[in-house]
Amino acid sequence: MLVQQTWGSGDAAGTDERITALLPQAPFDVRVAVVGTPEDAQSGTDASRYLASALARRIGEPGLYVVVADGAPVAIRAVDTPWDETLLSLQRYQDLDAVEAASGEDVLSPGVQAEVVVRTAVEATPTSEGESATSTSLSPGTVRDLAEREAQLQPFELPDYDDRPDPWGAGARWAAGTTVGAGLLVLLLQSLAGWPGWRRRTSTAGPARPAPPDPATARAEAESSLAALSRQLPSSTGHPRHEQAARARDAADLLLASDDAVDLVGALVLARAGQRVLRRRPGAPLAACFFDPRHPGPHQQVEERYGDADLTLTACRICARDVAAGLEPDALLEPGRGVVPRSRPYYEGDSVWARTGFGTLSPDLDTFAGDVLADLDRRR
Repeated sequence: MLVQQTWGSGDAAGTDERITALLPQAPFDVRVAVVGTPEDAQSGTDASRYLASALARRIGEPGLYVVVADGAPVAIRAVDTPWDETLLSLQRYQDLDAVEAASGEDVLSPGVQAEVVVRTAVEATPTSEGESATSTSLSPGTVRDLAEREAQLQPFELPDYDDRPDPWGAGARWAAGTTVGAGLLVLLLQSLAGWPGWRRRTSTAGPARPAPPDPATARAEAESSLAALSRQLPSSTGHPRHEQAARARDAADLLLASDDAVDLVGALVLARAGQRVLRRRPGAPLAACFFDPRHPGPHQQVEERYGDADLTLTACRICARDVAAGLEPDALLEPGRGVVPRSRPYYEGDSVWARTGFGTLSPDLDTFAGDVLADLDRRR
């Protein structure tokens, strides 16, 4: 168990204590790290996943590995546990969505994200093969407690990535748990810089882009989020933006019939936007990263030139950092077609997703959902 002081949102010791107390209740070993990413091992929005994979590979023991790296969503690796890793991931999405909805926040603090996943491992019953998680596994009291904790931590979140102190420099402070292996986690995380294939690109001649989204995973995530939105809608009939959310639900439901992975990501975006629009303040824009709407917030505005046009785009912290450094962000790729297929960023195509930026170029959710529905009509 390891919670780095810089990423504890002002309560590293408390986060460490709460998660450490949960670990003996888990039916298998759980190793948790809430950390910054070593500079030489930066992996963009995939940083958490890369570090979780590295820990699982280097330690080589059965159990659940949970990592939240700065600017990246929580990631897990489940090794020889009763849970199938994909099904556990879907269940944790449901549980994270429940806490986000209760707290009114689109992105939870790193420590709260990690605690939600550990509680999922402790409280959830492994889903059978062929089934998907359709509701939260957390009790209402647990969701309420986590939401209240998130509200307490929000004022201490670090909003500006570039102004944060280097968590890996001399004098960095650590609030480590009492479970055996904290020192090993530190050693492993700091040693990743020497691993081949783990360095982030430092020039325009960097490594190949990530692969296009996996259709099966995108479909399962979209179905899970759509189920959550469908449960939320009946109780929101008096909400001023109920119709927007319902229209997003309808568009997402139709997209599930597609075999195109980018369409399925669109269904996921619409379902999550429908949930968010019911809890965000009136007039708030759609919250998503233009380069890949699956990237976590918080988001900021960046200036990017496309052809002869200068555009103001919404980007996650890591994509914004890449734009500022003159690097091409890790964009959502659409699969290549033709004799010699080449994957390309979705926004280089002519799809409804390219035209709308997955809603980031739309004035509101109603317009975005309407554009998607109109596009689906044209395809028929």
